[in-house]
Amino acid sequence: MFEISDAMGGYKKTVIIRGASLFVGDKEIVALLGRNGAGKTTLMKYAMGMIRSFGGEVYMDGSELPASPARRAKAGMGYVPQGKFLFPRLTVTENIVAAAVACGHNKSKTIDRIFSDFPILAERPNQLAESLSGGQQQILAIGRALATKPRVLLLDEPTEGVQPSIVDEISDILIRLNNQQGLAIFVAEQNLDFCFSIADRAYVMDQGTIKHTTSKEELLNNKELLNELLGV
Repeated sequence: MFEISDAMGGYKKTVIIRGASLFVGDKEIVALLGRNGAGKTTLMKYAMGMIRSFGGEVYMDGSELPASPARRAKAGMGYVPQGKFLFPRLTVTENIVAAAVACGHNKSKTIDRIFSDFPILAERPNQLAESLSGGQQQILAIGRALATKPRVLLLDEPTEGVQPSIVDEISDILIRLNNQQGLAIFVAEQNLDFCFSIADRAYVMDQGTIKHTTSKEELLNNKELLNELLGV
């Protein structure tokens, strides 16, 4: 369904990602693991067309995606970046509408759909994004990404700076979206408990490449591999 093949990308003349390939199947949840500086965020940005590509391709259903982030979003890719990057001076509703309109979707229907999926946002339609708690901002960032009607959702460090109770809520939200709407999810994280509460398999990155593909059971039952790959 969603595939990255032989990715090479980076910033200006610096190559960060080297020959990374991975696949996320239809309705699948897959984790991307790795230490700080392994290249997870850069790979996510590469997938969305947000950094310079030195080679490789990104596919959806076997078709190569266009280069621009906007066209990739319209093709069915949703993205929740590390740090959320909401529009701070826009309200909850306005953040959602901005994403929907950018992809040509009806704003009223989108607001109804997102508020139905996320009651915590429906309770705060006119609240400025910057005034939300960290956890609420993360949920809004997910809701904004879903306003584009993606087929695959990419999340970069969604639990960063989020209190444990909200981490559990985000986990429940993603599982529900996957089960009820068939949404494929690709999540980059260092929080193993979170990753393996939602994902059955994972790719492990190190120094800009995919070093290992593992199942939840293999990684959790092999402490030597866990320490070698992740240093935990």
